[in-house]
Amino acid sequence: MVVSPVVPSELAQIKALIASSIRHSVAASADDAAFLMDDINEVLDAWVDNQESAMHLKCECEGVLAGVILVKKYWNLSTLFAAPEYQGRGVGRALIRAVLPACHRHSPKAKLLVNSSTVAVGFYLRLGFQQTGPGIERPGGCVPLEYVFDGPREPAP
Repeated sequence: MVVSPVVPSELAQIKALIASSIRHSVAASADDAAFLMDDINEVLDAWVDNQESAMHLKCECEGVLAGVILVKKYWNLSTLFAAPEYQGRGVGRALIRAVLPACHRHSPKAKLLVNSSTVAVGFYLRLGFQQTGPGIERPGGCVPLEYVFDGPREPAP
């Protein structure tokens, strides 16, 4: 697995991976998938104009795009998706591990927050996230979780 930064020219491929993952694992219907993709496409399109305030990484396995993560302002985990054929193979874990050190150093909240789909809650809990409140009704679910950074912040490189 190779984790590296996303570049804007890869956005179409990333949107296709996310759409496939949503249809496979998150959405109960085509309408739910379209609703979720509309939200995610707005976030991804906004990233193009605000790259300096976000970490957007991809994970490739043998040259194939396997997953993506986008963290805004070092505290808002906005998207994390693995392609259906790579789910359960460590892609999400590799992406989370790749962003944690920088988020620990730079997060103004000293934590990483995510609104997780219902199907991904167990994944986040296994990585040390904790649920911070009840979920809300929304296509795919929406469960608030946080990863609190322990210990002193590492100095920035």
